[in-house]
Amino acid sequence: MVDVQQAGSKVVVNTSSVSELRVACDNGLREFLKSRGYEEMHTHTDVKLVLGYLGALFCAIDFAYSWKYPFSQTKWFSYISVSVYAVTSALALVYSYAVQRDTFFVGYNKAKGHIVSAGSRSKQNDPTYRLTLTTRPIRGRQDPPVFNSKPVELKQPFTAWFYSDGEFDSDKFNEDIDSAISTLLAKKTD
Repeated sequence: MVDVQQAGSKVVVNTSSVSELRVACDNGLREFLKSRGYEEMHTHTDVKLVLGYLGALFCAIDFAYSWKYPFSQTKWFSYISVSVYAVTSALALVYSYAVQRDTFFVGYNKAKGHIVSAGSRSKQNDPTYRLTLTTRPIRGRQDPPVFNSKPVELKQPFTAWFYSDGEFDSDKFNEDIDSAISTLLAKKTD
């Protein structure tokens, strides 16, 4: 588990832990986008929860059925429930790796008419934050905005946003993110 300490509005992390640094930056980006009027969408979490609850529901029904009747009478349903649980768990895993990937934030801004997705990566012994921002118009809008369709990638060492004692420099981080968002949302000129 990642331990990010917040003292008042200051965020302090262990600078030798790449995962703590990445989580602090992810949380900083999430807060930045929320302060700019983006509402977080929880579609990825919802899909995985539905799959997990479906598998658990079959197992709970199997438990209740097995409680009332002997195993020889209920083993066919046990085969089905274990199979459904395995399939839903596998689907959740495939969804995480194939669809969600590195995405940690998907948010929409109704006033501006678009959805922004943010995904981040970092390697074990490489203190570099790799952020990918993408956008698309909200479905069903009559006047969808036309943006640059290419994703914007931001690659910075963590030392650009953290002091040596592990304190997060949110002002510098927000400046860099604001610049990346502006580039992402720049209207096409051709």
